[in-house]
Amino acid sequence: MSKTENCFEIEIIVATSASNEEVKRLQNRYPSVKIVEIQGGPARKRNVATRFASGDYFAFFDDDVEVTSYALFHLFDSLNKPQVGMVYGKLLNMEFRRRLDEAGSYLTWSGFLYARCESGIEDVGQFEKCIPILAGKSASCICHRKIFWQVGGFDESYEILGEETDLSWRIWLAGFKVIYCPKSVTFHAFNTRFKPMDFYVPRRVYFNGCRNYLSMLLTNLEAKHLVIPIIVQSNVWFFASLGMMLTGKFEAGIHILKGLFYIVENLPTILEKRKAVQRSRVLADRELLPKITHNPPFSYYWKRFFHYIKTGRHG
Repeated sequence: MSKTENCFEIEIIVATSASNEEVKRLQNRYPSVKIVEIQGGPARKRNVATRFASGDYFAFFDDDVEVTSYALFHLFDSLNKPQVGMVYGKLLNMEFRRRLDEAGSYLTWSGFLYARCESGIEDVGQFEKCIPILAGKSASCICHRKIFWQVGGFDESYEILGEETDLSWRIWLAGFKVIYCPKSVTFHAFNTRFKPMDFYVPRRVYFNGCRNYLSMLLTNLEAKHLVIPIIVQSNVWFFASLGMMLTGKFEAGIHILKGLFYIVENLPTILEKRKAVQRSRVLADRELLPKITHNPPFSYYWKRFFHYIKTGRHG
């Protein structure tokens, strides 16, 4: 996406893991759209797709969303406010269209995220302010091209789950703001009958959840703010694995333990990423954390923990 005098130029790039034959068929059907065959998780697909883009801005929409008429315009308009590096839109439930799916999130003292809205509550205008957030969901977001590549794009090792939060955090560290734009509305199929249940495979939900949360903290936090969240999260993930096994979700519990083992096994690689991020950061944690942290009551964590044990879903 790029802007010329008084108008926008938009190019659409579809990243898909479909076969070459299917890509050719789709390209013939939609000749004005660039359709690119890319294998791997969403983080890799988005990174590779941006290399085919010629514009100054990257807007990302997942394949399970319905975009409203002015969603992209409002994302772009918010992105061009001073010092803004990335913008997330409001996500509503595709099946129950007056229910909220996402309105941004913050970091907590525990290292886990605090969602501003509980998924599934009715949208009655309670999240209508354009405000700074740590991150949202990459199902609907926009970023400056230069800033995206300045901070390294999505970390492809995350595959899916938390990859957008990690990117947003690095954009904050680079001295830019990340904000929520309520005027940009998109309907999301997450947690609806439109989303196939085979999407929620154990490795993606449990292994990625554990691995990505811990990796993100180890990479982005300063050392003096890292100890407590790492201790808390390591223990929570371990007891979550036990809880899964005790409730009959043995495969889920094993995948969480594999996520913990991944961190130990790959700690040298993670620490190398950490060095690069910490060397390039512009904003110290003492300046940044007050802007991206919110600490809800303890009951919030308790409720989320048992929700996770019961459903295995992060949102």
